Parts: sequence; structure tokens; C-alpha cells
Amino acid sequence: MLEGQSLLDVALGILRSHPYGFLATRAADGGSSVRLVQHLRVDDDATIWIGTSPRSRKVQEIEGHAQASYSVEQRESFAYATVAGPATIVSDVETRAELWEEGLRAFFPAGPEGDDFVVVRFRAQRIEMMDFAGSIHPQPYGLVPAVIERDGSTWRVAAAERRPGPVQPET
Repeated sequence: MLEGQSLLDVALGILRSHPYGFLATRAADGGSSVRLVQHLRVDDDATIWIGTSPRSRKVQEIEGHAQASYSVEQRESFAYATVAGPATIVSDVETRAELWEEGLRAFFPAGPEGDDFVVVRFRAQRIEMMDFAGSIHPQPYGLVPAVIERDGSTWRVAAAERRPGPVQPET
């Protein structure tokens, strides 16, 4: 099994190679909301930046409950990375301008200085992943992901969560 930094490098590769993923947040009714989004940047510490409108449902949900998850699939290598952690809304113009991509203008005509564009800063705390082409699939084969968790400024390997014992069929 790879060590924490090596697994982080694999996760960053998956995240950076595919700019679209699914962001899951807690809905106002306590359920979950999942939507396809485009991330604007993935930092070396796995912080993910996503552009959106401050009037969006995702902003409302993040303001109500910061914990979120973001998943990206790399289909060609049968791999995925799911990142979990707190999300915050960043509205300062300097950060918005730094992350701005001109293709966003179709959705946000006023650009990064406009009042209808903010960014979500999603700080990774835990990353689960599998990469069958890269042989990252802990035992038992393909039933649990490789997991790393942030420990200060480093990443450490953690155990995948799995229910103990056999699952009994419902009667």
C-alpha cells in the first residue's frame, strides 16, 4: 500500500484530470443534494475551488452546514476520488479574479467583479479513492477504498470504514 503523500498525489491526478465532479451538500430538510459542478482549481493540499452564484442552493446549503463531499471519476482507468471536508464561501474580489475563467462569463456576465459570482473553498480533510489501473484497491479486492486523512499539513493513511461482520438479509 502506498503512503499518505503518494496516495494524495494519485488523488490530485484524478481530480485535476477531470474538471467536473459531483458536489454533495446537506439539504435544508436534512437530506442530501448532489449536483454536477466544474472545479476551477485543485491546490497541492487538495483544496478545491468551485465558482457559483451567491444565490444558489449550494451556497445556502453550505452556509447552513459546511461539511460536504466532492467526487470525480476517471473512467478510463476505472478510478475515482471522493473528497470530504468543510466548505466556505469566499466573496473577496481578489480571490474571485484569481480563479476566474473567461468561459464562466456565459453564466456570470459581470465577471469576477460582479455581485453574482463567488467561489466555494472546499478544504479536503479525508480522501477515499480506488484506481484499478494503478493497483490502488486495498484488500479485500475492490471492496474498500484507500483512505487518507489530513493530519496538520501532512496526510496519513487511514482505515476505510466498513461494517463489522456479515450483513444479514432482511426478513
